[in-house]
Amino acid sequence: MPVFDTPGPVQATLELNIGDVRIAASDRTDTTVEVRPSNPASERDVQAAEQTRVEYDDGRLHVRTPRPRGLGLFGKPGSVDVEIALPTGSALRVNAALGAVHATGTLGDTFIKTATGDVRLERTARLELTTASGAVVLDRATGDVHIITADGAMDLTDIEGSAVVKNSNGDSRIGWVGGDLRISNANGNIVVRSAGGDVDASTANGSVRVGQVVQGTVSVKTAAGSLHVGVATGTAAYLDLNTTFGKVRSELQASDAPQHGERNVAIKARTAFGNIDIVRAPA
Repeated sequence: MPVFDTPGPVQATLELNIGDVRIAASDRTDTTVEVRPSNPASERDVQAAEQTRVEYDDGRLHVRTPRPRGLGLFGKPGSVDVEIALPTGSALRVNAALGAVHATGTLGDTFIKTATGDVRLERTARLELTTASGAVVLDRATGDVHIITADGAMDLTDIEGSAVVKNSNGDSRIGWVGGDLRISNANGNIVVRSAGGDVDASTANGSVRVGQVVQGTVSVKTAAGSLHVGVATGTAAYLDLNTTFGKVRSELQASDAPQHGERNVAIKARTAFGNIDIVRAPA
């Protein structure tokens, strides 16, 4: 198992064909890399593990599995499992065709691209993630977040920066976003607990629920589904609400325009089939 002296954060790049990745970031002064065949009884997997290159130079770690030779069954690459332990704050870049990515601890800027495989991250700085198929779980990001998935559920707990999220098929849940949020689903529900900036949330088929907005502009829309927006106490709201087949309900009391310096939010809600509810968010 390769071990490298790394007194500070490193930049780790992984290029894999098939295999799972496990990253553990912690307060340490070295970096370890372990590459194993996913199936020790598979000659193809054993060969892929033996041919995987692990290189380190001047703060940069590179792990690369061998490229498949030819096409068809005999060109199918072997599968390897990679486990890396590295210092807190290390940057991560993963490019994998098929496999899951699981990271614990605090990472720096993180970039992940997979064709198929679930992704679970405990804590990152900036995050850019693209996957064709797989669930995405993020506990916390201290920077901006940009996520695209074609098929899979999303569960993003806390995002300190702004976020752009696109999900073609699957429910999307977001806990708190400190900055602006733009989220779109083709098929699936959207749930946002709290947003500190502008919100643009849309789905073609599903409901949209935003638990609390504080200020800015909010646009929620769906072709088929209900819409729910909670407005923080002390925030005035301008409402532009319309449903073709459904009911519109607002708990907010009519009032004069907010005074200079008072928080306000402009809410636009559109649905063809479904109810619209505007409420006061619990304090």
